[in-house]
Amino acid sequence: MARYKLLMSNEAEEFVSDGSVDSKGRPSVRAKSGGWRACSIIIGYELVEKLALYGVLANLMVYLTTKMHEGTGMGILTLTVSLKSLKPLECPSNEGCEKASFMQLGIFYFALYLLALGTGGTRPNLPTFGADQFDDFHPEEKMHKNSFFNWWFFVVFFGGLLGQTFIVYVQDNISWGVSYGSITGFLLIAYVVFMTGSPFYRYKAVTGSPLQRVGKVIVRMIQNWKIHVPTDASCLHEVDSKAYLSQGRYPITSTKNLRFLDKAAFLNSRHSNPCSVTDVEETKQVIRVLPIWLTVIFPSTIVAQSFTLFIKQAMTMDRHMGSNFEIPSGSIGVFYQIPMLLIIPIYVRLLIPLFRRFTGNPRGITILQRIGVGIILQGFAMVAAVLTEIVRLDVIQRHGIADDKDAVVPISFLILLPQLAIMGIAEAMVEVGKLEFFYDQAPESMRSLGSAMYAASGGIGSFLTGAILTLVTRVTGRHGHKSWVLNNLNASRLDYFYALLVVLNIINYAVFLTMSWSYTYKREPSEALGKDSSKATLLVDNSGQNDEGIQI
Repeated sequence: MARYKLLMSNEAEEFVSDGSVDSKGRPSVRAKSGGWRACSIIIGYELVEKLALYGVLANLMVYLTTKMHEGTGMGILTLTVSLKSLKPLECPSNEGCEKASFMQLGIFYFALYLLALGTGGTRPNLPTFGADQFDDFHPEEKMHKNSFFNWWFFVVFFGGLLGQTFIVYVQDNISWGVSYGSITGFLLIAYVVFMTGSPFYRYKAVTGSPLQRVGKVIVRMIQNWKIHVPTDASCLHEVDSKAYLSQGRYPITSTKNLRFLDKAAFLNSRHSNPCSVTDVEETKQVIRVLPIWLTVIFPSTIVAQSFTLFIKQAMTMDRHMGSNFEIPSGSIGVFYQIPMLLIIPIYVRLLIPLFRRFTGNPRGITILQRIGVGIILQGFAMVAAVLTEIVRLDVIQRHGIADDKDAVVPISFLILLPQLAIMGIAEAMVEVGKLEFFYDQAPESMRSLGSAMYAASGGIGSFLTGAILTLVTRVTGRHGHKSWVLNNLNASRLDYFYALLVVLNIINYAVFLTMSWSYTYKREPSEALGKDSSKATLLVDNSGQNDEGIQI
């Protein structure tokens, strides 16, 4: 049996105070694990992964139309772009081309789905794992943790920038096989480096399925529904705090919100196995973030426009910079990524210290305030998109090219820069805030669930992009009317569609603001353990001796 001791003061300074262990299950030594050293390896892997992801996405539409002739999976995807048998015959004119066979399409989409599956496994877990390298109970590490997600997204955006420049250049000027082969090689190297960092990582103890605990609370609450909600906390079941510490969890005292859930912990119920107060409070924390989660889905829908319609707009315009250089269509996102890269160091180094002077908040402003600022900026970006589209359509009408879907509009794509730049800054505010919020506000033992909620909001938002676009196309095209969004963007009314998104954004922001005003942030873990928690640590002794330690 493992033996746990709670040591105090200088004796415990060598070890972390949050119950983290090393790769062999021993208590993590602060000087030899975690911190930015471990995070640099995790972030390095994320950089390569995002380079691969954005390198694929940037020119995916181009590859589908010009190579497949259609309106970690990287290994298979590399084969599909390299082997002649896995793609149709070359067709330089892109007219009357042979369609991809069923087998060729099947392998291609299998590779994409495999890539998506791998991304789905790393996206919610890597940022959580990175943030877990910092100790909540150590003041200096806590400050580093507060800025971690900013630098995490800085690397994500930088990876996207490399993918949309370097990888796209190789695709356009050398070959698709070389570009995807390079990405596959980078991923293999990054994986090896990531695994070699195992001795330096801090790991959280496995505490069982968080959804199982939530489910148990809901079931017990329903079973005790007819019981009057107890007002005395002594009527509620709770276990000793040391039992939670031995599992890497923290006890939570009963709160007054969502009190109907307290029925699950009622001691005098007819059920002999009531839930603990901490289990109930963790369930409350999950339920409290759900309204916020619903309101941050639509901002992901707005963000998705920059990868679809904004890029398609640019493809209809003059993309030359100077007389000899034309920006590849897959690299338009660079003008979206650069503002994101610039705003993060400005925000961390300048704005947070400035705001902190007035608010006293270590983050400068609250997480929800940051998200709110981002949503407002998204609205401004869409307003700029409306105005830009009005100008583009005016040029089209004056030159009489509305019916020619292949005509290049004689106006520079640089007119799109305001909407791209504002949207990039908005995404830096919203996306960093979303991940930080769901990680921070999820129970300590359910932080992967919080990161999964963040990832799910982005996925659902992207799905809604297509759903809204399809619905608008069908509704506005009824009764012989011309649809707002057509395959021929020169004949479309994207200004109307963008204006609709502005209205929807205002409605969503109003709901978000209402939910934010009523939201109560959860306590820091150190508050739950008292004033000496910053000096406390849990040590695991595998000697198996039985004394004053806590047995598990």
